[in-house]
Amino acid sequence: MSGRPDDDHARAASHAELARLEHVFVAHDDVSLHVVRSRAEDRGERRTPVLFLHGYPDTADTWSLQMASLGQTHPVAAFDQRGVGRSTAPTGAGSYAFARYLADIEAVIDEVAGPEGQVHLVAHDWGGALAWMFAEEPRYARRLRSLSVLAGPHPGLFQRSLIRAARSPRRLGFLFDQLRRSWYILFFQLPWLPEQVIGRQFPKAWVRALRAGGVPKEDPLLREFDAEGTRKAALTPLALYRQVLIRRPQLRPVEVPTCLMVPTHDFALRPEVYDDISEVAADLEVHRLDANHWAHREQAAEVSAILEAFIRRVEHDA
Repeated sequence: MSGRPDDDHARAASHAELARLEHVFVAHDDVSLHVVRSRAEDRGERRTPVLFLHGYPDTADTWSLQMASLGQTHPVAAFDQRGVGRSTAPTGAGSYAFARYLADIEAVIDEVAGPEGQVHLVAHDWGGALAWMFAEEPRYARRLRSLSVLAGPHPGLFQRSLIRAARSPRRLGFLFDQLRRSWYILFFQLPWLPEQVIGRQFPKAWVRALRAGGVPKEDPLLREFDAEGTRKAALTPLALYRQVLIRRPQLRPVEVPTCLMVPTHDFALRPEVYDDISEVAADLEVHRLDANHWAHREQAAEVSAILEAFIRRVEHDA
């Protein structure tokens, strides 16, 4: 599918804006995190920064179009998660536990907003799952001015929806279709084999996944990427997937203003997995997008416009 004219314009205009961003490294715990952010002279008045969190197998580059757009009015930043892109890959026991990822987010917030500062957190895919965990943890939630999630179900509600569907004959169609879409989660539980397959098939398999997930064929993301960094971005989340089936997710309130964007043609996730999100997020707005999994690349202008309007509303209501 080709992008819309507004999205083509956004892709063409983004390169000049992104060239203005600076690259820094945040040393934290057992990792050095690669952060791309607005330069000091471009941060303007002390507006709340917007921090973007990628999923897998992506890097911070996946958010380039939204960073260029929202960077016109706010300081922006994104970072390669541990073991991905230009961030280092720790090897110690427990280095890829969920708690380490959440602490990384706070370390980057310290860097871009100060030790007591807040950000508007915007997340996609696995980044969305981590963002939900971050927002429901009181010690971290205070660092958020708002939360926006694209194509990233709440982990607890997602798990609960599958369990409930398994107990209801009327929902078996939904269950089997979602399990079909999520086949890779079960595959990643195997030892050794997923690493071998990824090592041999990436980055070509990543490009195929992006195309299947809605990324337009003319998108520079399909051509301008670091092959080794992409391979790392595919291997690293195996540790997360191998925790997800044994984790007992909790349902705790998300008290910050929340924007959920649901791609209705997501090749990986059925829209129904978001149906109960109002149970945990009281201040919530939901946008359904006629798009696939990588909606922020497929319909960049629309996603940016939703984020801009939501953040403007949050800041106006404060």
